[in-house]
Amino acid sequence: MKGKRKNKASPGQLRLPWDTWEVAFDQVREVAEKFVMANCYDPKIAMQLLNCHGARYGIS
Repeated sequence: MKGKRKNKASPGQLRLPWDTWEVAFDQVREVAEKFVMANCYDPKIAMQLLNCHGARYGIS
């Protein structure tokens, strides 16, 4: 049985910009909160869930 090959880019193939993109967790959380609040049924419960999960990961 052969081992797995690493995915190599073909010669001349461009890498996608988000392949190496680093983003701060705070920015992701801020956008996620806005999205959840815009699409939730009950904002109070949504904020409780967001705060609960943030506390789980040591984020306030």
